[in-house]
Amino acid sequence: SMLATAFLAHFNAPKFFTELAPPRDGKSKMPKFNLAVAGGFGMAGAMMTTIMATGFLTFGASAQGLILNNYATTDALAFVARLGIASSILFSYPLLFLALRDGVLSLLGLSELAARNDVHLVATLLLILLVNGAACVIKDLGLICALGGAVLGSALVYVLPALMSLGVARDKAAAPEGSPGKLKPLEVGFNYLIVALGSVLAVVGAITSLRGAAH
Repeated sequence: SMLATAFLAHFNAPKFFTELAPPRDGKSKMPKFNLAVAGGFGMAGAMMTTIMATGFLTFGASAQGLILNNYATTDALAFVARLGIASSILFSYPLLFLALRDGVLSLLGLSELAARNDVHLVATLLLILLVNGAACVIKDLGLICALGGAVLGSALVYVLPALMSLGVARDKAAAPEGSPGKLKPLEVGFNYLIVALGSVLAVVGAITSLRGAAH
């Protein structure tokens, strides 16, 4: 469940791709974008793996959701790390919040009204109150990571892509064989199977995460 949260990190990818300057020779900017993505995710993955392994090898089963909580408040290096975490949260919050607000407004069918000052202000204030209020109450970051990965990660990895594929196939049902987006019956069946598998994994992961937190 926690590993599945990695798939939740690319919600800003379309925005970054759109804002990326194309090559001067007029060619596709996909190679440049792929290089940036591979470098960014590669470095982040290597850093997180190192931190995770070091924390677990140091504290074992006593490791907390935020590994810095295991270190004494007088530990100088841990203090520097806490400052780094605080800086990361401070400067990445606007990027994360922008995607959240855009997604919520789109889900509510208010995307066309997002430019209005009143809609912008109300949506921003309500979401900030909701997010920060939850942050003041919820202390177990491990539970949030596991639960989010189980539900949202499974949806993004399995359920939503399969549903989109089925939606395109439904629109192309009357198209000739071999047309882009038209699926064979076996492929349609596999997509339904993936939707079912993703749903089961989400439920099982959520239950397991909640049971683990209860103990």
